[in-house]
Amino acid sequence: MAADKVRDWQTGRLLDSERNRYFAGTVGSATTGIQYPNLPTTTNTSQNASYRVYETFVIEGDQYVYQAQERLHWKWSKPANLTVNGPVKYTVEKQKLFVLDEDGKQHEMEIVKKILRPDAAK
Repeated sequence: MAADKVRDWQTGRLLDSERNRYFAGTVGSATTGIQYPNLPTTTNTSQNASYRVYETFVIEGDQYVYQAQERLHWKWSKPANLTVNGPVKYTVEKQKLFVLDEDGKQHEMEIVKKILRPDAAK
């Protein structure tokens, strides 16, 4: 069993969060009945819409503001439990942002946008 990676956590502030659903396509099957002379062919189809659900977070750090999104893979998946304008522990590794939520659970997110804070550019 691999040990959890030791991360260099920083403290930032959650500026905003939002849930988005994106249409990913349809999932289903089709069956065609047997063709008989002088009778129409029967076809049964069953399709369901498939969506991808993301929770988007905007986190302000000392030098950058990050817009990151966490994909919720299952209907019962819960996003990071965070409070807007509240403190948040985070760390950045390449294009991933890791967050410790208020329940102490670690969440992995993809960084969508990284903005240099105007006051940090001086």
